Amino acid sequence: MSDFEPELGQMFFGQPSKKYALSEITEAALISISTELERVMWNIKQRAYESPFYNTGNVFECDTFKVHAYSWSDDEQPWNFLWKDIEISWYKCCGRGASSSKKITADMASEMLDDCLRAVRNYKYVSEGKTRK
Repeated sequence: MSDFEPELGQMFFGQPSKKYALSEITEAALISISTELERVMWNIKQRAYESPFYNTGNVFECDTFKVHAYSWSDDEQPWNFLWKDIEISWYKCCGRGASSSKKITADMASEMLDDCLRAVRNYKYVSEGKTRK
C-alpha cells in the first residue's frame, strides 16, 4: 500500500512518483548533501555550482550516489536521487512532492547522509587534464 499522494500538477505532468512519502529527516539529509555539494564544487571550480537537487538540469554522479535534476523532457525519468537500492523522486526541486522506493528509517537516513557527505568531500574533479587532490 502506498502512503504517498502526489500533488495535482505532479500527477499529470511530473515523472512517476515512488511508493512512500519522504520523511522530514530524509529531506533534511538531502538538503545537507546538496549544500555540501555546492560548497565543495565552489572550492573546485571557483564559481557558483547549480545543484542538481534543484531545477537546474544538472547531474552529479559518483561511486556512492547519483543525483539528476528534474527532467523537462518527455522521456520518463526513473528517479532524481539514487543511493544503494533506494530511489527518490521529486517534483521540480528536492523536497517538493518527494517520494521514495523504500520506507526510509531515521537510521537509514543517517547512514545515507554520512555516506554521501563522505563521498562529496572526497570527490576528485577532473578538468583540463588535471585531477584535484
